[in-house]
Amino acid sequence: MRTPLIALILAAPSLALAGASPITIAVCGDSKLAVVAGDKPTTGELHATVVSAGSRWTFTARLGQVRIGGKTRTISIEDLATQERLPPRGNDATPSGMSIDVLRDDKKVVLRHASEGGADREYAVDLAKCSFPREGDVALATFVPPPVEPVGCAAAVVAGTYRKQIAQVAQLGDAEADRAAQALCEDHQKTLAARARLEQAITDRAARARVAARGAALFHVEDAREKAWAKIDGCLGADPGTAHGVAALHDGEARQRACYNQVAARP
Repeated sequence: MRTPLIALILAAPSLALAGASPITIAVCGDSKLAVVAGDKPTTGELHATVVSAGSRWTFTARLGQVRIGGKTRTISIEDLATQERLPPRGNDATPSGMSIDVLRDDKKVVLRHASEGGADREYAVDLAKCSFPREGDVALATFVPPPVEPVGCAAAVVAGTYRKQIAQVAQLGDAEADRAAQALCEDHQKTLAARARLEQAITDRAARARVAARGAALFHVEDAREKAWAKIDGCLGADPGTAHGVAALHDGEARQRACYNQVAARP
């Protein structure tokens, strides 16, 4: 059973921020990946040992962006520093960065980097038969920036955000306006959930595209993200609507959800 993203976010602080000890996110035979929380929110390091094709590479790296998909987890890392490489070879230059995709259903971890020229080397390794501790999955969520919009319908949020929206489109008594603001907040939570599912679907598609990508093709994997949001812009802009009032606010929420769900469902 997949752990909902919101559950990971809520559980994350108690685990990943409890101390500076590494928390394992994947074990693939003799290979192991772990994360360590930094001294600032959403910052940290990756500690990795990658055993592949008779070689063993241990390195640390600064965590960049972390994306949580429905069935995948994607981590970008920078500033790689080799701790050990066995056996050493003359062409074992350290790549400048890397994308790491955790494919939970396939029990795989895919490491990819496209050379940017010069001494920067291309890197492509697939690790199989992996296991993913739950505490590692929760820890990864601590490196995802918090949502721009507050999640939930706390009284202060309803009064400070949704009450103002209601006041802009209708003149209602206090009690009725409070009920309308609460209903709009609850409706918007469905829209936020639909947007989160879309983001997860896009993350899953990019992760799976990187499995087969090599070289320059890796630079274009994330193009699908821009294309998806271009489709959303087209969908939302196709029928802006001219209605006014509380009902129009709810219609707008429904239109957004329909667009998100439509693009998320596309292969």
